Amino acid sequence: MSKGLFITVEGGEGAGKTTVLDRLEEELIGRGYDILRTREPGGIPIAERIREVLLNPEHKDMDSRTEALLYAAARRQHLVEKVIPALEAGQVVLCDRFIDSSLAYQGYARGIGIDEIQSINDFAIDALCRT
Repeated sequence: MSKGLFITVEGGEGAGKTTVLDRLEEELIGRGYDILRTREPGGIPIAERIREVLLNPEHKDMDSRTEALLYAAARRQHLVEKVIPALEAGQVVLCDRFIDSSLAYQGYARGIGIDEIQSINDFAIDALCRT
């Protein structure tokens, strides 16, 4: 069984991630690849629920470390339920955001630190891939 390919697209709101993913998906399908498209946080029911908590404006006082841990938790479940099985099936997985977003938003912007966020995410992805 061949292994798939995991491609992530990163960028701030309005940077054109959806446009890039649309064009990439169209091109890869045209070349005969089996594509799975997903997003983070989200992509599966548990991660979508975590996304609702994270993006709920009522939670504006959420601690930055809590936020980072929730993103990592959503990422882990998403990998286990959706991404890893697709990769094992030989699919190309296109994902709107991954660890780089956590490094930028929680590590840098929220001031937790890049190394700390990388460590949390290394645990979450269990050596699947290192950014």
